[in-house]
Amino acid sequence: MKFNTVILYDIENLIGGYGYSNADMLANLSLRQIFDEISKKEIGKIAIQRAYANWSDPRLNILKGDVIELGIDPVQMFGFGKGSQKNASDIQLAIDAIDIAYTKPAVEIFVIVSGDGGFSSLAKKLHEYGKTVIGCAYKKTTNKVFEAVSDDFIWLQEPKNETLIVKQSNATYPQINDPSLIAFSKNNKPLQNPSTQEIVTVSKEIIAFFVSNSDTSTLLKYSGLNISVFSQFLDYRLNGFNYYRLGFTKFTDFIRFAVDNTDCKLAFKEPSDYRLVLKTTQLKGFQDTTNIKELGEIHTEENYKLLLSKNAPSFKQFGKEVIEEVADYLSENKMQFQELLLGDVIDTLSDKFDIEQSDLKSTILTFVSAECFIKDDINKILSEQKLSFVPINSEQCFKLLKRGMLAKLSTILDDVDESIVETIIS
Repeated sequence: MKFNTVILYDIENLIGGYGYSNADMLANLSLRQIFDEISKKEIGKIAIQRAYANWSDPRLNILKGDVIELGIDPVQMFGFGKGSQKNASDIQLAIDAIDIAYTKPAVEIFVIVSGDGGFSSLAKKLHEYGKTVIGCAYKKTTNKVFEAVSDDFIWLQEPKNETLIVKQSNATYPQINDPSLIAFSKNNKPLQNPSTQEIVTVSKEIIAFFVSNSDTSTLLKYSGLNISVFSQFLDYRLNGFNYYRLGFTKFTDFIRFAVDNTDCKLAFKEPSDYRLVLKTTQLKGFQDTTNIKELGEIHTEENYKLLLSKNAPSFKQFGKEVIEEVADYLSENKMQFQELLLGDVIDTLSDKFDIEQSDLKSTILTFVSAECFIKDDINKILSEQKLSFVPINSEQCFKLLKRGMLAKLSTILDDVDESIVETIIS
């Protein structure tokens, strides 16, 4: 898999502007969650990530932890007049996209994280360069033209803490906007801590609902149902869904398992368009994927690494030589790494090591997750906390890493193979 994908984030569009009335959206916005939703598309490796915003606005500090962790390049946009800041961000994002398309031919896929209709023209121009355009935004605020000209669209859940419209037996669930999901929720409440068998059963029940529901059945027959819809139903019914628990490293592999012995199949079109369709339907330009008959193997090194890298605490560096080299230096120079901000730690080490910046960031964030660094105030976001390195040598650092990895895996899996963790860190 090559580095062929660019993600460009329109922050103002995500938060609905810089007005204080939109503080609830900003407080609950997670770039990590957006990145994870994009990753489900299996679009390839990320070559470039840029986020456009007025980063001097102190309210955006809440996003800086995600920006650092994900390796996103923040692009500073100033507003030089009333109403001009938004246009400046949109124009700069479009200019950068065209520049990348022209100067970096290896980049094939552009993910535009915005629902702004102005990007429909950008999508058309990128198509002229032979590029694939994937939109990513909130459904109710997305321009229909931009949605129509995009090759695919990733729907995001609104980051608001609103009380739910669906109530049964005095129970309140997260907000639901999709009409088909509302219909499904009337007879299907979220499950707490579902077992593996319940996950399998629920996934097939959802597919059966798609076939019986008038709205979704029409899509299954004629145009296909975007797999992001299936993901939303799973998240609702299973109270947050993790296909890694079933031994699958790709969401599409889980779907290939779920559709087996149902009336549906999974269809695919290059480079990243997956859709649920009826078995009797053949979409133009799409090819059928083969079904998977059995659950995946959970206890593998690949699956453990994926589980460890997803969500907080996040462990992303597994290269022993890099870990050992950085840990030795931090241990030998502990006094220099007391009460420093995360950005300062990374900047200081960047001058000392001939290591890729992304690898260095992953290493430090892995150390933070393993509690090799003490934080001064856990109520602050990570980028604003002062960190102090603790281990006296790399051996002690590896012990903390192992303990932290085992602790995280234990919260996800019913049982953990300690020998696989040993292999990962050795």
